[in-house]
Amino acid sequence: MRVPPEEFESLVEQALDGLPDEFAELLDNVAVMVEDEPDPDDLEALGMEPDEELFGLYQGVPLAERDTFYTSLPDRVLIYRGPI
Repeated sequence: MRVPPEEFESLVEQALDGLPDEFAELLDNVAVMVEDEPDPDDLEALGMEPDEELFGLYQGVPLAERDTFYTSLPDRVLIYRGPI
């Protein structure tokens, strides 16, 4: 069953809004984005074959690896609509 892109994005927003506060606050400097399919370069960088399915991808610096002077653009969580 295919969900229209606007409806899928709305479902993602609802899921994010429904996160418990302890998890939502961890997404404070994280951009959550919806894309249709993963980039072939991302699959290759992860050691995945082109026919493998990737549902989402975190791009950024993990909290445990940041120092006190960490500043940069927001990290990103990419959610791929196609495989879902």
